[in-house]
Amino acid sequence: MKKISVFFVTAILMIAFMACSGAKKSEAPAEQLTGSDSIAQTVVSDSVTTAAPTLNPAEMLKNFQDYAKAYGEANNNITKDPQKFMELSGQSQKKVADMEQIKSQLNASQLQAYQKALDIIIKVNKGGK
Repeated sequence: MKKISVFFVTAILMIAFMACSGAKKSEAPAEQLTGSDSIAQTVVSDSVTTAAPTLNPAEMLKNFQDYAKAYGEANNNITKDPQKFMELSGQSQKKVADMEQIKSQLNASQLQAYQKALDIIIKVNKGGK
């Protein structure tokens, strides 16, 4: 239990450090932009955020299954690549919430596949292998 808590504290500190260092880097270039550059960057960033394609439930389920498999493998190889595990664990709640929204659109076989993938994620979140 002590090892697990030390790991989580370390992971939280790493995430906090990355968030703090990332914020400073993104602020510096924005201050150096000229008027026309800032307008161009605003237009580009607006077009990128609005161009998010919507997927049908079958594609979302496939992506969710792939995520669950990668998350499980990252948990098994946590000593080799803790950064990958931390990235995937940060996405866990959003992925599950997205799938819960479309759960009613899935058929019986897709629901079983969803439940298997969800079981993997729950097992990893509880600290299992």
